[in-house]
Formats: sequence, C-alpha cells, structure tokens
Amino acid sequence: MMPTMKTTRLATAAVTIGIPLALYWGPAHATTEYETAVLKAVAPHATYSGGAAVKVHRARLQGYFGGEGGNAKALAELKQGVQSCMKSLADSGVTLRPPTAWPDWVLIAREDRYTTANRLITYTSGTTHIVNNSDCSLLSKPYQRALLASSKGVCQIDLVRKTASGECDTSGHADAAPTPRSTTKPPADLIKQMASNPAFAASMQKVAGLAPVRGQQRTIHGVRCNSWTQTMGGKQTTLCYAIGGSFLPLRAMDNDGFGGLLLESSTPKGFELKAVDASLDTMVGNNVFAPYASGGFAVNADKGDQ
Repeated sequence: MMPTMKTTRLATAAVTIGIPLALYWGPAHATTEYETAVLKAVAPHATYSGGAAVKVHRARLQGYFGGEGGNAKALAELKQGVQSCMKSLADSGVTLRPPTAWPDWVLIAREDRYTTANRLITYTSGTTHIVNNSDCSLLSKPYQRALLASSKGVCQIDLVRKTASGECDTSGHADAAPTPRSTTKPPADLIKQMASNPAFAASMQKVAGLAPVRGQQRTIHGVRCNSWTQTMGGKQTTLCYAIGGSFLPLRAMDNDGFGGLLLESSTPKGFELKAVDASLDTMVGNNVFAPYASGGFAVNADKGDQ
C-alpha cells in the first residue's frame, strides 16, 4: 500500500511541475494479465473437442489494432490520456492510481478460423486498454466471441456471456449446402458490345485499377499463400491467402489455388494479423463448430427458444 501511495504522490508532483509522465515513468512495459490470457488461450478445437471427426483448414492469427499510426501512436495517446486525467484530478482529493507499467499492445487481437467446404467459424478474442477517468488507472475490456456462417445463415456467439443467436443448430451447420461457385461468363458478343461503349469502357478501366494485384508466394508456418495488394485512396491493404489443400473452403478468396484461408493481413487502419499456427486438411471434432451446444449457453433466449 505504501509504495502505491508514494508513487501516486510523486506522479502527481511530476504533473504539477510539468514533467511529462512518459519521462517520469520511463519506457517500462509489462504484458498485462488480459494480454496474457489472449496469447496463452487454448485453441478452440481443444476447448470444444469431441464429436464426429471433420477435415478442415484452420489458422490461428495474432496481432493488434493500432489505428493508422500503429501501436506506438496508440500507446502514446494512452499515456497522454493518463497524463490529462491526472492534471484534471490533481486538486480533487481523489486517490490517483496511474499505471506504473504499460501494456505491450493497446488493443491486442486473436483469431482462430476453421473452415470446410460448406461452413466457416471464426473465433475472435482480445482486450482493449483505456483510461479510467475516475482514478487515472487503466481499464481493460476483454472480449471473446465466435461467428458461424454457412448457406443456412449466421449464428453469433458471445463466449463470455454464453449466449448465441441466429441460425444455431446443434450440429453447427454440418448439413449446410456448399456455396456454389459461378462458372458462367457473359456471351462474347455482349462483352464486345459493352466494350465499345466509351462510358462503360472508362468505368471498367477505373474498376480494374482498384482490383487486387497478386504478388509473390510466401510460406507462413509451413503453409504457402499468395500475397494480394489492393490500393484505394492511395492506401494499400495487403492480404495473404493460403493455397493448396484438398478442397476449396467456404468464402475462399484465392479459388484457383484452393486453400483460400487468410494467413496474414495488413490494412491502412492499422489492423495487423499474422498466423502463428496454420494447417490444411487437418482433423478436428465437430463440436468446434457448435460451442453453444456444450451446455450453459442461452440459445436464442430473446426468442423464447432455449
């Protein structure tokens, strides 16, 4: 208790005489318990094991959302927020509890994706650190949810509140029909006629300039992927989709090479994700597609369907 009080008084004094808190606290960082919980979480197919064996493509991606300036800017803004809070409460008599160490990431994120030819479930988890303006401490807001999607519809799952809503059958959409791929092309004469229209040709040229461009192949955790870039408004998004495997997964983005599973993403908004584990044609229990069937979940409770 005494070291905390001493730290609070010294930090308050630093604010009063105008010493920047970033200098006062120094560059100390410590992975918070919430960040550790995200990083060390057991894979969903281990948590929700059992059921009939299903062949899937799967990947675990890890990263952060830092905004356009990245994590360093977000962290600097978090520190500035604490400093502003302490200045505003310096004469309030409130006991201040500023952080003595900073998280590694302001917003850390993790995704676990499991896909077959007819369904896809994505587990997302993470935590966000914000300033508690009542005492200038840091608040952490963890979340953990999943989204099951197929031709049958969508089931939204909150793994913290243990609720599920939407199309949430007990099989996890095991009997969903695969989404067909369109193989039809416009007649050649129609294409020629449309191309002769100056307005259409100009429009197509503009659209073509926005189309993703395939780059080099890469290997991430033993799985090959094609890198794609798309530029809009002078800002570039880079995505790497897996190739290979014995089947084309639902909502595949790289159809000609099969695979189609996202292994890495980098966006202008600062959402950075990269696979830390990936596998094609691997077996998991069907229960991973229906975590809400494991018991303790309220399924469509708002509709009276428990």
